[in-house]
Amino acid sequence: MGRRSTFGVLAVAFAAVASPAAPARAQPSDAESCANGTTTIIAIEACTRVIDRWGAANARIAWAFYQRGNALTLRRDYDGAIADYGIAIALRPDYALAYSDRGLAYFARREFPRAIEDYDQAIRLDPLYPTAYESRCYSLAILGQTARALKDCDRALSLSPADPIFLDSRGYAHLRRGELARAIQDYNAALKLYPELDTALFGRAVAEAARGNRNQAAHDLARARKLNPEIDRQMAQIHVSAPAGM
Repeated sequence: MGRRSTFGVLAVAFAAVASPAAPARAQPSDAESCANGTTTIIAIEACTRVIDRWGAANARIAWAFYQRGNALTLRRDYDGAIADYGIAIALRPDYALAYSDRGLAYFARREFPRAIEDYDQAIRLDPLYPTAYESRCYSLAILGQTARALKDCDRALSLSPADPIFLDSRGYAHLRRGELARAIQDYNAALKLYPELDTALFGRAVAEAARGNRNQAAHDLARARKLNPEIDRQMAQIHVSAPAGM
């Protein structure tokens, strides 16, 4: 599910720009381009220059490895991203964002237990970081550990109540448990905030079809497929499929 890894990176990209660990004497253009490049190539090249200038063993540039990992994740180079996040963590062991986003890279490789280990560390380091709870919720739900998943999604939403991705994840956990009314309630709330959220449309369609509301289900499926032609394949990978004939 690329949308979750990409969303996680974008959600935290600006947080590291103002990190006090960023070296004040690095050339501003490279530091800014590394943290907020207009393209991933520009960001990767700028981060590499920062790293070369300051030395890869310098703990003060952990942020540059982290940001290069973000850019590599957006390019779907998950192996490269995991390596850079690992260096950032080695340089700065309390780097909660690096743990969380390395988890997202493992998630993109469908290594869900490994992703959960990183989310665990991120939460240990920053118990108030809602994205780590949501990410762990989603991975746990994929693995069928829905009771634990719901606790994490509830925690994420207690910290950030109006996040459509978080609502979508909780809706998915309810759907996996067969709690159709609760799933639909969360999907409705997510879609009110983000009407083009393809996974919420697809999940709601499956729940509505299971309740016999096939017209609503067909409408939601059509919208989801128009937004994302790959949605059926992607959702099947996390154990959610459209009803036969729809």
